Amino acid sequence: MMFITTLLAALLATFALATPAVPLPCSAISGTPCICPEGTELSESSTVENFGASASDVGHLLNDFSNPAWTGNDPLTLEGPNNVPILSLRERNLSTLVGNYLFKERLTFWYESPFDGSFEQRFEQKGFVPYHSGNGSFGGLWTTLKGDRVFENQTLVQTIIYACQTGHPMNFAAYYGNALTNATNILRAAGLINGVSTGAESVQLF
Repeated sequence: MMFITTLLAALLATFALATPAVPLPCSAISGTPCICPEGTELSESSTVENFGASASDVGHLLNDFSNPAWTGNDPLTLEGPNNVPILSLRERNLSTLVGNYLFKERLTFWYESPFDGSFEQRFEQKGFVPYHSGNGSFGGLWTTLKGDRVFENQTLVQTIIYACQTGHPMNFAAYYGNALTNATNILRAAGLINGVSTGAESVQLF
């Protein structure tokens, strides 16, 4: 009985604080720190940028799971309805330090505020992806992309990533730094930048 009570308390702490009292196996709901599959190591990365545009305009570009062209990686295939958690899937070819790999991604959460345009989407790698060399794998990748309205023409965008991979072959800071800069340029070309935009800044732990 004491064990069950302790386990329930740990699970409640995980959901309430997003920091597990006892590390859980890494998943879409585990938070970090978490336990990666054997042979892989945990990576954590976060990139933020201020956009001088309204949250609704930024969200229209960024918060579309089926159209991540602003990242430089168009989907090769799409499955299911768009922006519907669990049912929306896509495949993308991503470049890593150990070669190019096809990743299938599943949307796990999607939100857009009808009041101020703030938004959030979360997606995860679906299934293990072994290295071509056979000496490792991409054991899991979980991404949160969110945009919060600050002022009328100021939106704070953040990516939060944790992953289980062998040897840390993906530079998430560089990838999303370039992607968010590209998104700013797209909005500027459309005449939608009416505030102050800043460059991307990242924190990466691995």
